Amino acid sequence: MSILHRIGQKPIIAALRSPAEVESAIQSSIDNIFFMGGSIQEIIKAVEIAKQANKGTFIHVDLIRGLSSTDTEAIQFIADYVGADGIVTPKKHLIREAKKAGLFAILHLFVLDSLALESGFKSIKSAEPDAIELMPGVIPKTIQRFSEQLEDIPIIASGLIQSKEEVIASLESGATSLSVSGKDLWSLTFQDLL
Repeated sequence: MSILHRIGQKPIIAALRSPAEVESAIQSSIDNIFFMGGSIQEIIKAVEIAKQANKGTFIHVDLIRGLSSTDTEAIQFIADYVGADGIVTPKKHLIREAKKAGLFAILHLFVLDSLALESGFKSIKSAEPDAIELMPGVIPKTIQRFSEQLEDIPIIASGLIQSKEEVIASLESGATSLSVSGKDLWSLTFQDLL
């Protein structure tokens, strides 16, 4: 069972813009954390705290100061020294490197128009990620299209999700989980959404 399928009754992933928010995340009922800001030094400590609390940890490589998102050595550094479970990136070559390093690899896709939609499917086929993160996460039609095409790949809706109703719409459209920064949504369980 993959780490993102551990969500069980908790579909929400805490999206932290600052590693300082890790304490709030580990005190919530979420199972997984996306680190989307801070320096590499801050991330190392925050991942350690999250792992001690048995939370899944994922580094959004392109948003962390001190990591070069074009450098494959950054991926090995995350695997060897940061200890995160996986990475999130829009870069296909880093997806492949993460998988080689034993990290869970999430391909981040911005789907803003029909060209980006088709390009996204090509990227998925080429990179073979473990999961995809779709932005923005409030477009049920797009989530449903990916869900229908990618039966075995978890889909994470991300961006602009601000209400329980938007969470429900994304899940009903086929999202496996949602990456949200709004702490008021972190406690939602599938029971709350029925």
